[in-house]
Amino acid sequence: MRLVKTDRLAASSCGADVKLSVEGAFRIVEDMVTELMGDQHIDGVTCMREYGGMWVFVRNRIEMPQPLAWMEEYVATSYISSFSRIRLYIDTVLQKADGSIALRSRLELCAVDLETGKIRKAESVGVGEKTPAEEPLIEMAYTKEKPVRGDLTDEVTVRPADIDYCHHTNNVAYVRYFMNQIGVDELIEHPVRAIEVQYATQTHEGDRLSIYRCVSENEAYVIEKDGNKVVSCIMER
Repeated sequence: MRLVKTDRLAASSCGADVKLSVEGAFRIVEDMVTELMGDQHIDGVTCMREYGGMWVFVRNRIEMPQPLAWMEEYVATSYISSFSRIRLYIDTVLQKADGSIALRSRLELCAVDLETGKIRKAESVGVGEKTPAEEPLIEMAYTKEKPVRGDLTDEVTVRPADIDYCHHTNNVAYVRYFMNQIGVDELIEHPVRAIEVQYATQTHEGDRLSIYRCVSENEAYVIEKDGNKVVSCIMER
């Protein structure tokens, strides 16, 4: 099953250059993925209410080979590209009117038990024969790079508006924290072409987080809580 939607790029998804922003890209992908999962009755709300579990993001790689401008029409397609015993992979592609790709994403998720916090088998939260994988429209590979923590650049406190329905920090909030480390003029001059976010653990309202720039082949950051990794990202510009 594929979810296909035609839309125009909204102003709320644009950055200062009036083009699709990194945060906007993550929001579009998250909305497409959750709607697709909702259509297949394997979404996060169903996972909590019927299976006593919760879907968490493991990593998401987004590549934006060309800009998408405000009011520009695009076709978004999301589908399950593969799944294993404990992992679910969902691809999302945004295509321009001429069919060229403006965005491609591969999101890896896993389910955890609400009581124990342990990883659940995908079949225990509804994934299986009724959710067959589709032939991928694109090929993507996660980075193998392992950035090393460098200098502290910022500290943030998780606010109520950062919390989602699972009562932990929304995945897109972390992307906003990362992007706030880069100046507006720099982002306009050198826009992000690819970004991979790797999620390690959850945080909650009131948690104090430290953001570090990393020593890396590419631009990279890591967010820690009490010295433990929460999430990291690697960017290409």
